[in-house]
Amino acid sequence: MSVRVLAFFDPSYQGGNGPWQALRDARPPSRQHFALDQPSTLGMYDLTDQTSAAKVALFAKHAGVDGFVVDVQWDEGKKAYVTGAETLAVVTDQTFGLAFQWRNGPDGFWQAPASEPARKARAAALISALKVGTPALMDGRILLVVKYPKLVLDSKGTIALLRAEAAAAGLPGLYLIACRAEDAEGKYLGKYGYDALMDPGPAEWQSCPPSNNPSGLDYLEVMAGLRDSVDYMDRFFDYPLFAVARMINREQRGKVLARVFPGFFNWQKHPEGGAMHLVNRKSNGTQPVDRHLYGLFFENAMLWTRGHLPKAERVVFLDSWNGWLTGSQVEPSMLDGDLVYNATRAAIDRARYVIQSRDNAPDDSLDAAIKERIALLCEAAKNF
Repeated sequence: MSVRVLAFFDPSYQGGNGPWQALRDARPPSRQHFALDQPSTLGMYDLTDQTSAAKVALFAKHAGVDGFVVDVQWDEGKKAYVTGAETLAVVTDQTFGLAFQWRNGPDGFWQAPASEPARKARAAALISALKVGTPALMDGRILLVVKYPKLVLDSKGTIALLRAEAAAAGLPGLYLIACRAEDAEGKYLGKYGYDALMDPGPAEWQSCPPSNNPSGLDYLEVMAGLRDSVDYMDRFFDYPLFAVARMINREQRGKVLARVFPGFFNWQKHPEGGAMHLVNRKSNGTQPVDRHLYGLFFENAMLWTRGHLPKAERVVFLDSWNGWLTGSQVEPSMLDGDLVYNATRAAIDRARYVIQSRDNAPDDSLDAAIKERIALLCEAAKNF
């Protein structure tokens, strides 16, 4: 495909505990919070079971997804980088591969000075963790997203070190992406050596003002018990405006890969307040997902990618496939059924149909003389 879709995926849904238990236990602390949905068709699967993992991958393929992006992070107990994606290795192939996101925020090692041997050993450990399953190559290289590029102390040296260790490990190279909305000064693509940027997630980059703007009076009313504390502490964003703000004038932000999402609300991770919520204004804020606008968002992101990026680097990121704890899941659910899943598949199908039509269109380049004759004929036709 001329434009591929890679979906962020949480591989920690293994066994009955972990995220599934957190999902079962989650209760909205406010009436203004959307309830977390529950899986339907695929159920609360255990990825350690190969049959369950294969079903998940098959559903993703059927929707048009070309691979998963899984987190790689440092495990202090194991003294190693882990992905948890070993259970997915058996379901990957040349048509459905794995890419990686380095969650470097909790990894304090790269935020402080260290000796060169220590940095080299740590970089080798990170590269070793990427050797799982069939990779979803980007421009012929392993795709690695750096989630918090600002937290890397020596960005230029670290990027160069990771590339060197990848070559030493026999990998075909690294395609490194920084989660940044723009690169106005050209540091990340020029000075530091990243290959591209990518739109940060909704929680990291709020691309428009919130629909609620609490004031001092709101705070006093909350303290007096006259208003819900959510009105003051949380932020609510209109989904259409949020999505449109990410697509307008994208080319002015540089080489930034698009990230799309059907919805997002992270109150489960912020029980004391400070969560952000995307709301559907057409439902008066009662529904988290606008499937029609989400489909347009997705389709336009793919068409923009086709028109502005080199063919080997045309990828749109879907956030996410199974983000149940943030309401961003695409998998079929109890409340939405397969509506979000079908909206995803339909958007991908529509975009790829348009892209294929344009790619297969005959060469319409004309020399100046023929264009002038056509213009004269059109002008003459107006007089009849």
